[in-house]
Amino acid sequence: MERIGTLHRARLDNGLTVLMQENHHAPVVTVQVWVNVGSADENDAERGLAHLTEHMLFKGTKKRAVGEIAEAIESAGGEINAWTSFDHTAYHVVMASRFLDRGIEVLADAVQNSRFDAAELEREKTVVLEEIKRSRDLPSRNVGDLLFTESFRSHPYRHAILGTAASVSSYQQKDMKAFFRRHYHAANMTVLVLGDINPAATLKKMQRYFGAAPKRKPVERKRLAETPQRKLRVKLVRDDIAEAYFSLGWHIPAVQHEDVPALDTLALLLGQGASSRLQLQVKRGKNLVNDIYAYAYTPMDPGIFVVGGSCPPAKTLTAMDAALKEIDQMIQVDVSTAELAKAKSIIESENLYLRETVQGMARRLGYHQTLLDDPLYGEVYLGRVLSVTAEDLRRVAQTYLGRQQLTAAVYLPKNKATKIDTAKIRSRLARKAKAMGPSFAKATEGKVERIKLPKGPTLLIEEDHSNALVSIRAAFLGGVRYETAADNGINSFLAGMMNRGTETRSADQIARAVDAMAGSLGGFSGRNSFGLRADFPSAHFARGFDLFCDCLFRSSFPEAEIKRERELTLEDLRSREDNLSGLAFDLFLTKLYHKHPYRLPILGNRQSVLSFRRQQLIDYAARRYTPENMVLSIVGDVDTEQVKKLVSQHCRSASKRTRSAPPKISLEARPQTIRRAEIHRPKAQAHLVLGFMGTTFSSRDRHGLEVLLAVLTGQGGRIFFELRDRRSLAYAVSGFSLEGIEPGYIAFYLATDPARVDEAISALTQELVRLRKQPVSAKELQRAKRYLIGSQAIGLQRKSARATAQIFDELYGIGHLAHRKYPEHIQAVTREEIQRLARRYLDPKHYTLALVRPPPGK
Repeated sequence: MERIGTLHRARLDNGLTVLMQENHHAPVVTVQVWVNVGSADENDAERGLAHLTEHMLFKGTKKRAVGEIAEAIESAGGEINAWTSFDHTAYHVVMASRFLDRGIEVLADAVQNSRFDAAELEREKTVVLEEIKRSRDLPSRNVGDLLFTESFRSHPYRHAILGTAASVSSYQQKDMKAFFRRHYHAANMTVLVLGDINPAATLKKMQRYFGAAPKRKPVERKRLAETPQRKLRVKLVRDDIAEAYFSLGWHIPAVQHEDVPALDTLALLLGQGASSRLQLQVKRGKNLVNDIYAYAYTPMDPGIFVVGGSCPPAKTLTAMDAALKEIDQMIQVDVSTAELAKAKSIIESENLYLRETVQGMARRLGYHQTLLDDPLYGEVYLGRVLSVTAEDLRRVAQTYLGRQQLTAAVYLPKNKATKIDTAKIRSRLARKAKAMGPSFAKATEGKVERIKLPKGPTLLIEEDHSNALVSIRAAFLGGVRYETAADNGINSFLAGMMNRGTETRSADQIARAVDAMAGSLGGFSGRNSFGLRADFPSAHFARGFDLFCDCLFRSSFPEAEIKRERELTLEDLRSREDNLSGLAFDLFLTKLYHKHPYRLPILGNRQSVLSFRRQQLIDYAARRYTPENMVLSIVGDVDTEQVKKLVSQHCRSASKRTRSAPPKISLEARPQTIRRAEIHRPKAQAHLVLGFMGTTFSSRDRHGLEVLLAVLTGQGGRIFFELRDRRSLAYAVSGFSLEGIEPGYIAFYLATDPARVDEAISALTQELVRLRKQPVSAKELQRAKRYLIGSQAIGLQRKSARATAQIFDELYGIGHLAHRKYPEHIQAVTREEIQRLARRYLDPKHYTLALVRPPPGK
C-alpha cells in the first residue's frame, strides 16, 4: 500500500485498484466502484449497453433477489445509486461507518455476480425505454444531444449514453453477459472508500470481498479519433415545442490538457452565475433569452465548450449573435483583474464545498484516478486555475472559439411563423465572423492566403495569434533528386552553409543576431527539396525576416566556412560507418534504384565533398534557388499585408537570379526479381532492410499505404507482435512508406541475431503474404486510423509543423492545404483497399534486401 498525500492506494494481486482516505469528522463512509467502461467504449452493436448494464446490476445476484441490493443498504440507513457517463460507470453507497462491511460486500456482490435474469431484463428494458422517451420530451436535452451528434462526426461522444429505442429493445441476456464479462473485472475497476475508516483494516475487507476475482488484463480502450473541424456547422430541427433552444459548441482538449483550467475559468465568467457576462448582457441587459449558460466539458478524450440557452423563437438569431459577441469580447479585450479574481474565488470555493462530504470528495478522486492515474490531480488543477492570467483567457478564446470551429444546434417550434432556416443561421453566423476585427477573424479561422508574386515566390500566409511566435519556411525543388554522382551531397553542403555568412554579415554575427532575437535559423535538404527554416518571436519578425532573406539570397560562402563545413561533413561520413542501420538503408537504396538519383546518399561521398569549390556553390545556388522557384510559408502572429510588403521588397532585390531548367530525371522500373546486397561489419547484430518500390506524393494509393504500414508496424502491429512479442526475433522493428516526386519506397527494418536472419526474413515475408491473402480486421483498421489521425493532429499543433506541411504540399503539387484533408483520406481507407495495395506493392517475390552483418564465421 502506498501513501499519496492523505490517501492510501493499493493494487490487489488481481489488478483491482483501491483508494482510501481517512476522515473522522463524521461517522460516515462512502464506497464507490468505478468501472472503466462508458457509452463511448461501446461499438455500433452495443449502443446503450453500458447504461442498461448499470440498471441490471441492481436487479439481483446469485445470492440476492430483485430489490434486495437496495434493501440491504437502505435498511442500514444508507443510500445507493449509480451513473453512466461517456467514460465510466460508477456505483456508490454512502452510509454510517459501522455498516462499512455491508456497503463493501453489497457493491462487490453487485459488480461481480449479477445474474441478468432474462425476465428482469425485459422489464428493465421497458424502464430504460421510458427513460429514453422522457429525455426526448426535454428540449434542453434534445438540443444538447443534437450538438454532440453534429460536433462529433467520428468520435463515439456523438452517440447518446442511453442508446436508442431500437438498440435497447434488441438486447438479449447473452448480450448483457458478454458485455459484463468483458468489462466488469478487477483490473478494470477502482474502488474508493472514504470517511470514518481505518485504511489497513479496510484493505483487508477489500481483499476479502474482491480478492478472489480472477486476474485479467485491463480492457484496452480504443476509440475513433475525431477529425479536426475546419468549417462552421449548423443543424436545425423543428418539433412540437413552444420555445426556441440553441446550443453552440467548439472542440476543446481533454481533461489533462494545460489549457483546461483557463477554459473552465472562461466558461464560468461567460455563463455561470447571476453575474456572468451572458446573464448580465444577454439575459438581463437585452432581455433576449429566458435562460443562458456556458460550460467546458473536458472528459477523457477531447471535449467541447458549450454556450446554450432558450428564448422566444423570434429572438433566436439575435440571441445567438449577442452570445457570440460576448465571446468576441473575451477574445479582443482582457478581462479585468477584479473579474478574474471573482472567477478564481468561485472555483476555489467550489473546491472547498466539495470537500464537505465524503461522497463529493470521492467523486473527484475517482474521476482523476481512473482517467489520469493521479487522484490528487484536483490539487494540481486548482493551482493552475489560480495561476490563470487575463492573457491566458484571451489566448484560449482565440485558440478554440473560432467561427470555423463552431457547431450551432438549433431546436425550433414547428410553427413556420418563425422564418428561420439553416441557410439563414449559417449566413448570420458567417457574416458576423467576417465583420469581426482582425484579431478574431484571422486568429481563429486558420485561413491560409496563397499569392503568386510576379517574378517572385508562391507565398502562403496563415495568421495565428494564439501566441507571439512566427515560423518561416522557404523551399525549392532540389535535394538529392537534382544531383548526380559527381556533385552528390551539394544540396546538403549548401544547407549547412546557409547561415555561415552573407555579403554583410559574418557567421558569428548571424549567430549572435539569431540568439538576440531568441530565434533559430538553418538550412535543410532532403531527397526532393532544399530550403531554409526560421522561427522567431513575432516582436522580431521584421528583423528576423530580413536576416532570413539575407541568408537565403545573399550567402557569400566564405572559404573559411567552406573548409569548416567540409570537415564536419567528412566527419559525419566517417560516423556513418558506425551507424549500421544507416548503412543498411544506404545499401538498400543503391540496390533498389539503379538509375534514379534517389539511390544517392543525402550527405554525398568523400570524393564529391572534397571536390566542392566556392564558385561552384555560388553558381549552383544562383541557378537552382531563385525567387520564382520558391514556395514561402509564414505562419504565426503576423499581419498579412505587412508580410506581403516585406516579401515583395526582399524578393525584388533577388530577382536578378536566372533560373535554369530542372534536370531530366531517369525513371526507375520496378524490380521484377528479388534483389539482395550484403556487407560485413564485425558487430554483434545483423541489420536488415527489406523493401519495395513505393508510390508518389500525388498517388491515390498514398494514404492507403500509410494505413497498411500502421496495421503492420508499431507496438500494436502485426509485425511487431509476430517478430518481437511472439518470436523474440528483434528488439527494434519498424516500417514506413516514404513517397517521392517519382516513386519512393516502402521499407521494413529490424536488427536481429545474425544466426536468425533467415528466420526473420521468413517471418516478415509470411506476414506480407498473410496481408495479401486475408483482409485486415475491423479492429486493426480502426487502431491504425486512430493512430495516424491522432499523430498528425499532435504534430500540427506547432506553427512550424503547419508551415512545413504547407510548403511541401504546395511544392510537390498536391495543394498547400492537402494536409488538412489527411484525416478524411485516412478515414476513407477500407479493408479491401489495404488488401489491394498489399497485392500491388508488397510482392514477396520481388523484394529488395539489404543486409549488414558480421562476416561469416564471426
